[in-house]
Formats: sequence, C-alpha cells, structure tokens
Amino acid sequence: MTRLGILLILAGLGCFLAFHQIGATLDTQGVLHEPFALIPLGYLLLFAGAVLALLVPLHSVLRRRAAKGK
Repeated sequence: MTRLGILLILAGLGCFLAFHQIGATLDTQGVLHEPFALIPLGYLLLFAGAVLALLVPLHSVLRRRAAKGK
C-alpha cells in the first residue's frame, strides 16, 4: 500500500466518524441540519484510496515481470 492510499482511506474513515460525531439537529422551524456532504466525500476517499492502494503495487509487479522477460 502506498502512503497516499493509506492517507485517503484514513481520511474517508475520518469523514464517516465526523458525520456520526457531529450528528443531526432540528432547528426551531423543524428543519433538519446534518453534515450530509461527509457521506459521499467519505465514500469517494475510500474508493480512491482502495484503488490507489491496489493499483500501484500491481503496476510495480507487472513492470518487474516485464523487465525479467526482456
């Protein structure tokens, strides 16, 4: 895993943790206030981190195999 991949995964998990810690509130007029943007941002960061963490090592393995074949 690359450092950036790990950082993105941790940031995604941090978004979900922040969403649950902040919570949702109702104001006096009955309007719901919640940090909804953290949910899709968390999924985006988790997905980007997982792709990066899987593709970078796979790319290096394939490059080594190609170098051995020459």
